Amino acid sequence: MTVVSADTPGSSDFPGIDRFPGSEIVNFQRDDNTVYALALGRMQRAAGTVAPSNAERFSGNLWRITYRIPDGFDAQEVYNHFRSQLLVAGQRELFACQGRGCGSSNFWANDQFNNRVLYGPEANQSYLASTFQVTAQGQERVGYAALYVVTRANRRMYAHLDFLELAGAQADEQRAGVLATAQAMQLRLQNDGVIVIPGLSFNEDDELVDEQGLQLLAEVMQADALLSIYLVGHLADDQPLETLQQRSMNRALAAQQALIRLGVDADRINPQGVGPLAPYCRPGPCGSRIDAVLQ
Repeated sequence: MTVVSADTPGSSDFPGIDRFPGSEIVNFQRDDNTVYALALGRMQRAAGTVAPSNAERFSGNLWRITYRIPDGFDAQEVYNHFRSQLLVAGQRELFACQGRGCGSSNFWANDQFNNRVLYGPEANQSYLASTFQVTAQGQERVGYAALYVVTRANRRMYAHLDFLELAGAQADEQRAGVLATAQAMQLRLQNDGVIVIPGLSFNEDDELVDEQGLQLLAEVMQADALLSIYLVGHLADDQPLETLQQRSMNRALAAQQALIRLGVDADRINPQGVGPLAPYCRPGPCGSRIDAVLQ
């Protein structure tokens, strides 16, 4: 846990997550036993209310940390520094956006994170919501994380992270959902008949840009030549049902093509898209995901 003299007094990094080199903490907040709304869609104003197009609420202990990034670095480099630490060991990307696809930076800064220093041009922002699981000083911490990187009009760059640390039954459920190995994935699939595939990421055109979890699934299917699956795409957003069903189908097809490239026969994979029509899964959030379902 790094602390530097320029940091806000009383602040610290979240245990197990390294700050970007040379950065300093300019805002820090701890709230225990709070209810937190994890944003899973772009920020917008609807019926006079500012809110993400999709969100889920959880209870836990909240850490809010804002870093000032040294001048001269690329925003994508900063974003990838934190993303690579969050998405390890079977953790799930739940929603991501960049630029104008995230909606109003003013809404993110003032309504979602309550920190006006995070306001900048909409083209200069990136957001990620994910699960996390880290071990620091012999203690395991699990929960949900929100990462927001923005470069202001004056070229100053900030990285903000919210960590909601879970406890009790919610933490146990999230631990059970971590599928970091092919063996863990196979056991969960055999026991439950369905898994949420971890380690997948899609861009705004529903193209697959990260297929880590499909590599594990390919290992499972290559080890069991009799196993056939439905690949079911789910997508929740503020679009018409038909649009969401087609987009979720496109994502399922992209996942199918990736499995074929990884050596799985096409006739063992049946892609389907249901949009927002099956909102429940283990563990949540469940709005946008790809399920593997045993045939």
